[in-house]
Amino acid sequence: MRPASRAVLDTASRTVFSLSQLERSNKGKFVRKLRVGLVGAGLVGQAEHAFYLWEERARFAFVALADASAAVRRDLGERYGLAELHAEIGGLLNLGLDAVVIAAPDPFHPELAVAALEAGLHVLCEKPLALTLDGCDRIQAARDRSGRVLQVAYMKRHDPAYRRALELLPARIEDVKLISVEVNDPDHEPFVAHLPMTWPGDLPAALRERSRAAAAAQLRLAAGGAAGEAGLRALSGGFLSSLVHDVAVVHGVLAHFGCDLPDAADHGAFFDDGRGVQLGFGLPGGGRASMTHLALPGVPDYTERITIYCRDRIVDLTFPSPYLRHLPTRLTLRRGTGQALEIQDHRVSYEEAFREQLRAFHAACCGEAPVATPIEQARRDVALLISAFHKATG
Repeated sequence: MRPASRAVLDTASRTVFSLSQLERSNKGKFVRKLRVGLVGAGLVGQAEHAFYLWEERARFAFVALADASAAVRRDLGERYGLAELHAEIGGLLNLGLDAVVIAAPDPFHPELAVAALEAGLHVLCEKPLALTLDGCDRIQAARDRSGRVLQVAYMKRHDPAYRRALELLPARIEDVKLISVEVNDPDHEPFVAHLPMTWPGDLPAALRERSRAAAAAQLRLAAGGAAGEAGLRALSGGFLSSLVHDVAVVHGVLAHFGCDLPDAADHGAFFDDGRGVQLGFGLPGGGRASMTHLALPGVPDYTERITIYCRDRIVDLTFPSPYLRHLPTRLTLRRGTGQALEIQDHRVSYEEAFREQLRAFHAACCGEAPVATPIEQARRDVALLISAFHKATG
């Protein structure tokens, strides 16, 4: 058999593919190119996922889109040369895809992820994985039945500066005294105005109502009953859709030490009519984690700072808005040498966390690496966030 016709076994999906389905990466080695579709092209779908799926052509053939907006389908189809444009995920399930990226509204994550997994597709799903623990469990059960990869889209866990920060931490969790998180967030508008965005103003009224009703029902379930407007705003926009990013980052720090998140927060609060939220818990070894997220639309500035105070050093990460490309996260290390203070600024890379996330997903789908951010971690994140809401209202 000639080398050009040899078959290569894909140990991740147990399928056989030919060398025509391989492409050289920028490091010169052959990699398998996965056929992928995007489900949901709203804010993050357009600003990030569609662009990087199209740009990361050595690993992905971006061929399909499912979105309820005809205008979004038309514009993204033209922009990225997509052959398959569908209003619902069902149109993607029989196209011979290898994987999908799910960036649809949060209430639909469980039904979409389950449908894709049951169709034999690998899934990269945006966070929060679900608005309820039951939704997380449904996805996990489908993942277990299918044997496919399910990676949760915690892109900050793939940030080059974050990965370097882990290397700068002390060896023992007992030396970590405080993990402090503080975020002021004006939302996305100032940071995507320069991008070619198509907003879905043509969505059917029935679909808008279905999305609203699904979100309300799931949030009431997570809240454990009735909750006021401010409480639901805090649970949805503050805890589950915003502070989830930072819980995932802290979860990664704890995993670096071989620890896990606690089952529940011991502090939770919301303020400013639900626009601000707080969460806290104790760390193994006697330290503490304290997190605050504040929506501040009146100031078009985004600051997300995670500071890890240790016995002999301070490791500080300041993330820019996630929608600004090639703007590195600032990483600073402070250490004492006697009475002197040594400050080191680390410029690790201009590489994008969203692109690194896709590369990690590709490696997991091809059996080259474990899933970096699995369901099990994401479920604990959701449980912690919901428990903080209950602390705030209990």
